[in-house]
Amino acid sequence: MILFLSIVVLILAGAIVMVFAMLGELSSRVPASNEESLRRIEAIDTARTGHSPSHWPAELAHVAEQEYSLVLILSSTCVSCEKIAGQVSKMLDRGPANLGLVVACPARERGEHFAATHGIDRGTLYIDEDGAWTKGEFSVETSPAALLFRNGRLQSALLFWDLPAVLTAVGSMSANDQEVA
Repeated sequence: MILFLSIVVLILAGAIVMVFAMLGELSSRVPASNEESLRRIEAIDTARTGHSPSHWPAELAHVAEQEYSLVLILSSTCVSCEKIAGQVSKMLDRGPANLGLVVACPARERGEHFAATHGIDRGTLYIDEDGAWTKGEFSVETSPAALLFRNGRLQSALLFWDLPAVLTAVGSMSANDQEVA
């Protein structure tokens, strides 16, 4: 009986050592900080880059007239979008003319509530019910997304999780484009 219990304890000790080894391996594959993963930006491959929309919502018409403009797409059902909305609220205080904001939502009331709750209802805002405009015109079905336009034509569509990171990326994209032109 003692021999049996000794073998069981030995097996359990070995199992515990294996679990800690696996946890160590797993932690080595996870990014060092959560901040690093938040600053990640990905291109939206399905987006119709090079496309000029057939129509602009009245709330975003001024964006189409700018040489360079940025349209941010947030969703009332997206947890990441709530954090981004807080960052956008601070940015709206500066009132950039080349910024448009779209809130995709299942119902207009929900989009208006999202905008009011996060303080983004005072800027240039288009409530996109069911994401019909962004899906139909640009094939963008994810959020938070940043659409970079040049003279009303979609140049780039990016999925992002941190507003300063995407603004830096978009700024460098438009600067590179200006150098080429």
